[in-house]
Amino acid sequence: MKTDSDLSILVLSSDTYQPILKAYNFYFKKHWADCPFKAYTVSNHNKFESDSIECLVTGIDWDENANHFKPMVLHALSEIKTKYVLFMVEDQILVKDVITDNFHQAIEYMDENDITKLRCLSMPEPDEELTTEKGIINNKYFGLISKDNMYRNSLQAAIWNREHLKELLNSYSEPFSGWILESTDSFREYSKKWNYIACRHGKGGDLLTRDLFEGQEDSPLLQYVELVRWGVYDRIYIDFFREKFSSDGFSVDTPEYERFGAGKPKEWFPE
Repeated sequence: MKTDSDLSILVLSSDTYQPILKAYNFYFKKHWADCPFKAYTVSNHNKFESDSIECLVTGIDWDENANHFKPMVLHALSEIKTKYVLFMVEDQILVKDVITDNFHQAIEYMDENDITKLRCLSMPEPDEELTTEKGIINNKYFGLISKDNMYRNSLQAAIWNREHLKELLNSYSEPFSGWILESTDSFREYSKKWNYIACRHGKGGDLLTRDLFEGQEDSPLLQYVELVRWGVYDRIYIDFFREKFSSDGFSVDTPEYERFGAGKPKEWFPE
């Protein structure tokens, strides 16, 4: 098996979203208490204090069009030295316990099969069968992302080859947002020289109605739900989160969460 020095975790954030990062941090410690991998986040100017996630202060100003995305991610990837990085966003809140050994198996598979990216859940699903199966990385749970897949570079949580991710970001000279990375043809074209795979499970519409989607199970790597959509709490999931947070003695309805819709009824949030 691979050693713990092969993978780091990078949680994308910013000064503005540090209240949401608090929720991520709380459930990261709850659902991956034995995580052996070093975890990092990024900020613009204000250091996020945590005993489980190291904050890299970039000194890069926040931009209303999110063009701070590229320089902040590159700053972090230059500080991190592991071959692989699990790249997440701070509103992707863990809701089930993580099995660390499954990540060891995933990294080993990536090494042996020249995989640049392994998406941790189905958002969207893979569209081709694996040619090689080993351990949990089999055709029941995973598949290839085809070269022409529109969302090859989706920012759903994924394990990336760190150097290849840096190369992809640097393939476009100007600063850009995460949405540009996900949707622009040039990034998809550039990434065709690499192999991507994705999990078949974990979404299936939305978590709350997943039983309507035949064969959907939890991802063997990560099961998370996005807390924020369009800059405020996700209308679909806010009741789910409020109930979960209440049972854990955590709240996102305090004054520091006002910009995200603290105290607002479900109907207030956009559909």
